[in-house]
Amino acid sequence: MRGDDIEADLRSIHRIDLRDLWRPGGGDSQLTLRLLWVLIRRLPRTSALAISDNGGHLPWSIEDHLLADLWALQANRGRKKGTPWKDYPNRPKPAAKQAAQIDDARINRAEKRFADRRRRLEEGT
Repeated sequence: MRGDDIEADLRSIHRIDLRDLWRPGGGDSQLTLRLLWVLIRRLPRTSALAISDNGGHLPWSIEDHLLADLWALQANRGRKKGTPWKDYPNRPKPAAKQAAQIDDARINRAEKRFADRRRRLEEGT
């Protein structure tokens, strides 16, 4: 479905026909792969591709995060030491944390495969 989202965004935001990519000289828009890449990378958060990549939800803006920070400050006013910090309930997890968790899982699987391989080699000798 990403191709559909890209085509819709190019049409609605940039007024470019994706089919120009296959037309001689890039068609009316002179669309090239490089230009296509630049346009896709700079799509706004309200684009169909951004919403699709965010599980069908509009990605949070800086303003949304700042408002959630203000909410959290008010919710934690008068908090006693040792009590957990209350964060805004629907705040999305940072992408870096999600990527780190995925990388950790990959590293753990690779380490397990390496340990299994080493064990099999030691058993064979």
